[in-house]
Amino acid sequence: MDRTEPAGKGDRSRPAPLKPWQVAALIATLSLVWGYNWVMMKVATHDAPPFAFAALRFLGGAIVLMATFKLMGRNLHWRLMAARWKTVALVGLFQTACCFGLITWAISTGTAGRAAILNYTMVFWVLVFSAAFLHERVPAVQWAAAGLALIGIGCIVFQGGGSGDLFNIALGLAAGLTWGIGVIVTKRAMKFGAIDSMALTAWQMLVGAIILCLVALLVPEPPIDWTPAFIAAILYNIGPATPLAYVIWFTLISRLSAGLASLSIMLTPLLGIVLSGLQLGERPGLVEGVGMGLILLAIAGLGIVGNRRNGTRRA
Repeated sequence: MDRTEPAGKGDRSRPAPLKPWQVAALIATLSLVWGYNWVMMKVATHDAPPFAFAALRFLGGAIVLMATFKLMGRNLHWRLMAARWKTVALVGLFQTACCFGLITWAISTGTAGRAAILNYTMVFWVLVFSAAFLHERVPAVQWAAAGLALIGIGCIVFQGGGSGDLFNIALGLAAGLTWGIGVIVTKRAMKFGAIDSMALTAWQMLVGAIILCLVALLVPEPPIDWTPAFIAAILYNIGPATPLAYVIWFTLISRLSAGLASLSIMLTPLLGIVLSGLQLGERPGLVEGVGMGLILLAIAGLGIVGNRRNGTRRA
């Protein structure tokens, strides 16, 4: 997800500030919608192969998201996006096709809670890539948080033990890695001119969906079993989990500091673990649970540090 603020001719003047209860309600709703989607993705993979589900999810989601933005009066800037097609294609490849293809595969072969945690290691990949390729200064406390997360990953790998679990863990980490690459591509592209975040999100999602459709057609997979549970999961993904969630997300990042808006990023994997435990009966082992806790603590630490840095800049 691109956390930069939208810019472009179709944008409006600075929006009115949100009241504290509105901020709390929006963050809670977004976290719950995205957190519960980890359960719905696991439900979907019971009846559909991972790439076919991911392709349907993002093709439908992209169409609904674009329609939602147009109804909101948002300019999708298709000419500008066409002119910067390399950025759109790369973000669509890494942030949608690779990330969600891999994480859906991980969910289909493992637990939803573990997949949620490993996917959100994205924030640490972004930290490393920002320092290595964008030459951004990273405070020592953020490196400490990354080290804490690395220990957590080590605990999950140790608990996994068997080759099957290790492959599943690798899929989750690879999903976080490719998501991180997508974020870095976006950040680098912003150095060469502002990009409307809403338009980029919609178009890269459509590109990623097309790539996933091609993969689903080329990779041998069993047919989809169109059960009521699968239909409900698809509708949830192309409904609340896409247009509603992204509208809330862009409302938050346009009116709050990046650190405060990213509270939903911290809460989503936590809710993914809790809700998958309640509905799916997933129970991580002791060592794996400790590892998940360390990663969550590291994500929270990064969010707090980011919020303080943004607050300092605004002072």
